Amino acid sequence: MDRTVIVNSKQQNIYNLAVQVLHERLTIVEFSLLANKSYRQSQRIIKRVEEKQMLGLMHGNLGRSPTNKIDQQIKIRVIDLMRTKYYDFNLTHLQEKLREVEGVIVKRETLRKWGHEAELVKRTKRRGKGRAHKPRPRMPKAGMLIQFDGSEHDWFSGLGPMCTLIGGLDDATGEILGLEFFPGEDSLNCMKVMQSIVGKYGVPNSFYLDQAGYFGKTYREQDTSQIGRALDQIGCRIILARSPQAKGKIERLWGTLQDRLVPELRLQGITRIPAANDFLNNSFVEQYNKKFSVLARESEASFRGLARHENLKEIFCYRETRKINNGNTFSYGPDHYLIEEKQNLRFRTIYIKTYCDGSKGYEVFGKAVTVRKLGASRALPAEFKKSVA
Repeated sequence: MDRTVIVNSKQQNIYNLAVQVLHERLTIVEFSLLANKSYRQSQRIIKRVEEKQMLGLMHGNLGRSPTNKIDQQIKIRVIDLMRTKYYDFNLTHLQEKLREVEGVIVKRETLRKWGHEAELVKRTKRRGKGRAHKPRPRMPKAGMLIQFDGSEHDWFSGLGPMCTLIGGLDDATGEILGLEFFPGEDSLNCMKVMQSIVGKYGVPNSFYLDQAGYFGKTYREQDTSQIGRALDQIGCRIILARSPQAKGKIERLWGTLQDRLVPELRLQGITRIPAANDFLNNSFVEQYNKKFSVLARESEASFRGLARHENLKEIFCYRETRKINNGNTFSYGPDHYLIEEKQNLRFRTIYIKTYCDGSKGYEVFGKAVTVRKLGASRALPAEFKKSVA
């Protein structure tokens, strides 16, 4: 069967020179000079031209399939997975899932090429030139600085409620130390994550926070906020950031989680906060830390242990005060409460503590007391209007 061979001008010139050598019009030495080839290479070219004519100039693998070529059925399967099961995964994340879950090993560049062929690769807008921020070096030891923040996002892809992910990241290692979903971001929810970090790793040197009302403002003292009071009680410093770029590591963490965690939750069929928190604690955070965390410059960590008298539940709570009225009663919100103590506590201060688990505690003179709700009416029973002698 005749084969059509297409050659370029350079190959045509080499072929003509080889023919002249075969017709004894040129020597091999002259051929090697004109074709810019070595003497041995010139011998091989002339021999192939003598045996195969123009085909002698072609590479021996011409028309053969590469030995490492991926089977077409695998390509079809992967593109189908990209279109259906993993449609919202980025290429690197997709490559990991194909290897770990589907048992298919494909290079990232191959996935990018297939994705473009099937028009499945998301094209992002190029960002304009912004202000350059000089990167701050990582802290040398783990536990010296914990970047802490919350991110409100559609974490359940529209299948569940809008919620906020609150977490802390170690500046030295990039390791996630605490991460939990909440309906919103407030003092008590932030303290719950901080309590879990301190309880698991120890007390860090400082927390790096936003200038939010429940964290504090630059013109306030640290202990004026609930979180500031709790951290000050365990000897932990608060640093308030003046811009998002100042705590860029945790800001980038939210971008990574919005890109990776959202499709993972969809793949697991998780659309509620309790199940999402179980997934974070039992699987996702550990895998993330193995992949993205780094070793600190110094092996010795800066976390310190708690003192014996330091009770994290009592420290990380929302503390409020009320004045005690006649009959050992006080008002809290729309309700009135009775302190079940025989001692007259009129004009004293009662501390109302709301714990991270939602329970409450009451304390007068540093002693826990029992209270009973009387009702929402502003008018109290007659027996409680008289002062206790």
